[in-house]
Amino acid sequence: MATSFMSLLPHLCTTLETMKLPIQASASYAEMMSRFLSLEMDFLENSKTTAMRMTRHFVPLMCPAERKACETFIDLIDESTSQTMDIVRENFLAPLGSFHQKRRGEIEFLNLFIGDCPCQDWTVEYDNSKVILDLPSMRVIDISLDAGHDIDNYTVVFAPRAGHHSNIAERVAVYMRDHGLPRMALVEQKCAEDIPLYIEGTRHDESFIGQVEQYRQVLECVREKTGVSAHMVAICQPGPLLMSTLILYPHLGKTFGSAGSPMHTEAERGVLTDFAHLMGESFIDYLVSLFAHTIPEGSSGAGRKTFDGRVQILGFYLLGMDQHMQNFKQLLDDLRDGKRDSAERQLAFYQWYNYVHHFPVSFIRDTYRKIFVNNELIHGTLAIGDRVIGIKDYPSVPIWALGGLRDNIAPPLQATAHLDLLDSVPSEDKLSLLCDGGHMSLFRSREVLATHYSRIVQFMREHSDRSEE
Repeated sequence: MATSFMSLLPHLCTTLETMKLPIQASASYAEMMSRFLSLEMDFLENSKTTAMRMTRHFVPLMCPAERKACETFIDLIDESTSQTMDIVRENFLAPLGSFHQKRRGEIEFLNLFIGDCPCQDWTVEYDNSKVILDLPSMRVIDISLDAGHDIDNYTVVFAPRAGHHSNIAERVAVYMRDHGLPRMALVEQKCAEDIPLYIEGTRHDESFIGQVEQYRQVLECVREKTGVSAHMVAICQPGPLLMSTLILYPHLGKTFGSAGSPMHTEAERGVLTDFAHLMGESFIDYLVSLFAHTIPEGSSGAGRKTFDGRVQILGFYLLGMDQHMQNFKQLLDDLRDGKRDSAERQLAFYQWYNYVHHFPVSFIRDTYRKIFVNNELIHGTLAIGDRVIGIKDYPSVPIWALGGLRDNIAPPLQATAHLDLLDSVPSEDKLSLLCDGGHMSLFRSREVLATHYSRIVQFMREHSDRSEE
């Protein structure tokens, strides 16, 4: 089953647990003292109120001639007593409360790394009736709007297999659905431990070719529902696989688009591609020998060899360490200061980020070699079955691409330069966009959604099928 990234670093977890102990003790002490002082202040407040009531009642009776002066004197005593108690609260209770808040924030920050990761799922409501296709390694979930649809095409958003839960694709899908593409389906990638090794007695091949075959089934499924081909949207990693599927089965795509995808890995230098070229094809076999394991009995994928997704997440952390450290500092400050809105957003993100899915070994081996080392789709050397295909075989299907200027996973030209190689597509049927953001901004940023995906939705609607009224 999926696990926490931090289980890869047990010694660090132990250290963080040890760090938490004195913080927890001081937080408990501050909470106890705060409660004690609060009770004392409540007791004094009640005693003062009772005493002042009795004084206001009896003193004027004892000095009827000086009633006005007595009331003034009593008011001064009441006010000065209240001010004294306010000073006590401000100088004792408030600092204790602030101290306790900061310690609780630090504990919550540490628990993000040493606590159990909450299970990840889609936030849109769905049940089994919305799962319109369940394949060995992916599920297709229909999240279409219930209202009438002015276009016939499904938009199918293909989530990446990148070590995380597929709900990274949800914000893009929901935005597109709510802004003009109401027939919407999400393609969820399963963790390797949930992918059976045998399907009806036949060994299942979960490789590049196996993914393309399942993509074909997804697209045929939604085409059967509407009678027209689908808008195909690749979020990051599925880009080359989805384009390969479209080249093999051009009748299944109305438009094709990719965001942050490694489409042309030689168009611009990047950390991942430079590393892959330096290490060569055989390096992935070395990694597999170190970080692969066979799934034990008790899981759906028992017997399948799988690559540890925690290593993939460690790589992502190392690639973006500067940004992660800034995020962690801001998150810690927000938790210590009680700024819940901003803190909750970061907590939700890192709970997702640290919730790991594992990879079938054959898939990660193919992805490394075919995309990052050899760039086979661009060079026209990608063998799928008895066919060898390449970018020049792309059909005349309208296409868009979105890249991020600060993307260190798929640099901007790696994500968009393939459009320049497509002679089969007229210029008016191409849309190339760049945003000023990093990799995650392409899928999570409200500004990117509003500024860039609004144009993408318009482009896709212009190339949609509409039923005759």
